[in-house]
Amino acid sequence: MRPLFTILCMIVGLASQLTGQDAMERKISMSLGPQNAFYVEIPGADDKTAEKTFYEFVKEYGKLKENKKAKEHFMMATKIPVINGTSPLDVYAKFEEGKGMTTTYVWVDLGGAFVNTSDHASQTKAVRQFMYDYFVAVRKKVVTEELKKEEKNHADLEKDLRKLKDKNEDYHKDIEKAKQKIMEAEKNIEKNVVDQENKVKEIDTQKAVVDKVVEILNNLGKMD
Repeated sequence: MRPLFTILCMIVGLASQLTGQDAMERKISMSLGPQNAFYVEIPGADDKTAEKTFYEFVKEYGKLKENKKAKEHFMMATKIPVINGTSPLDVYAKFEEGKGMTTTYVWVDLGGAFVNTSDHASQTKAVRQFMYDYFVAVRKKVVTEELKKEEKNHADLEKDLRKLKDKNEDYHKDIEKAKQKIMEAEKNIEKNVVDQENKVKEIDTQKAVVDKVVEILNNLGKMD
């Protein structure tokens, strides 16, 4: 059973992981060489959940394809109005699972230049918001699964409590049965004592009869 303090820390941790996450930015190697990327580290997520959510997140803009050799996913000449208006862009994504989290990397190629803070202030702001919204979407899935797990734990604890209550009732029933047996045994003891006394009297009476018969036997044939 987990201590209350541990559970509270877990709840606070989950809450903090759902908010206040901003995409980080740096050059990272990809299929087109080292390029400026935006990335988020998503606690509790595996790469499959991160990848599936990303596919769902961008499906309205087109279909992602996979470059298995580079372990990348890409969408070419697509339009994402919130990032680049009506102008097309290329999107690349990569998902790396680590210890207790998955990192999602996203590169946005405007056509000869990858979005970066220095040269593309408005696009950078939009990409960061895009990544934040994506992060929240993944975390909601992770926390939903955590909720299912904790609800099951709660149900199991309730079940354990019901079993303990049932056992407690059984113990009380056992005590009542034992008390009844003790009362019956005490009555049997009292009756047994009386029966012993009566049996002793019967034995004494029977002994007297035996003695009398022995006396008769011994006197047979004797002359007065």
